[in-house]
Amino acid sequence: MLLKCQRPKEQWYRPAISLLSTVALGAVAVVGGSLLQAVLPAALPDAAESAVDASVVVTGAHTVVSEQTEILHVAVSAPGAAIGGSRLDWQTRATGTSSWRTIATFRLDSDGTVPVRVSPWKPAEYRAALPGSPTIAAAVSDVFHVDTRPAEAAVTHPLGAAEPRFSARTNPARRPRATGDGANPVVSTIPDPVWARMTGVSFEEDCPVGRGDLRYVQVNHWGFDRYRYRGEITVHASIAEQTAAIFTQLYRLRYPIRQMRLVDDFGKDPLKGADDYASMAADNTSGFNCRYVDGKEEQRVRSPHAWGMAIDINPWENPFEARTGVFPHPYYLDRSRPHSAALQGPESLVVQAFENHGLQWGGRWSQKDYHHFETPTTSRPGGPLRDL
Repeated sequence: MLLKCQRPKEQWYRPAISLLSTVALGAVAVVGGSLLQAVLPAALPDAAESAVDASVVVTGAHTVVSEQTEILHVAVSAPGAAIGGSRLDWQTRATGTSSWRTIATFRLDSDGTVPVRVSPWKPAEYRAALPGSPTIAAAVSDVFHVDTRPAEAAVTHPLGAAEPRFSARTNPARRPRATGDGANPVVSTIPDPVWARMTGVSFEEDCPVGRGDLRYVQVNHWGFDRYRYRGEITVHASIAEQTAAIFTQLYRLRYPIRQMRLVDDFGKDPLKGADDYASMAADNTSGFNCRYVDGKEEQRVRSPHAWGMAIDINPWENPFEARTGVFPHPYYLDRSRPHSAALQGPESLVVQAFENHGLQWGGRWSQKDYHHFETPTTSRPGGPLRDL
């Protein structure tokens, strides 16, 4: 009879302990560690302990030709877990920075792999990130560095040649990457951000043309380092399409252009317009600039650039022989000194590209201006004087 009384009492205590372990964990911990260890896993499963550690590895070429498509391979392993179909984020960051951004999302193949196509322009850093799930822990690969090289050898000066001068801001390597295939020229009215750059620098209220008379031309070009860049230039609306066609032809010729940015990036000239001397010293190709003729500032002689009717190209290798000196530097005034950017004569395909579209070359003049092209005086609004 005594045994019969003890059995129901034992059954009554077991549910009580279970309830206590589920609802009042602190009390169970006080009762005894062995009881907590026995009851807790069944009552509150730990998801973190059940997630499998994953490994993410990126393999492929570490050096590729700039903008050429290469395939990298990502492999994810998570022993004992099904990883096929799991999401994988492909991320990149600018070299020397810490902020990663996701540029593509993939789903892993059944074997945990996925090919990734990349077309880096300059050196780049990539990584693959596995976001994780209740069964697989989140993981990222090591940083995968990719260096690039141009398809052709860089353009160089002869040994001992004088070199252009750049600031950190106007270094040609800081120009933006080319967009699209080929030259991809785009002609537009002056966008607000561009006009804001120009106002008070290359443009002033007393300029002979206004915003509506000018056009903003963007076009891809080959740099001296043989990478592709996106160039920009402002010119008069009447020669905007010719300008786009000229630089498209120069692109096809693979003619190197050191840099092609608005002269406004070089600051204000003390007398008028943007600082053309600084622009020339940095070997910058440019168009509109409401300024005076170099060497004729005291006479207040307007340059055809003030109308946007002239273009200067690679001035360092193609100097201007003014009455007051040689600008920007006399080294290449000796035309026997070789350089692939130097315009040697009317037979040059580059010179022909300009002249076939109606712009005359200053290299034909007795006072040589090798980097300068302009529309004929008779075709300009107001008939400004020649840039001499």
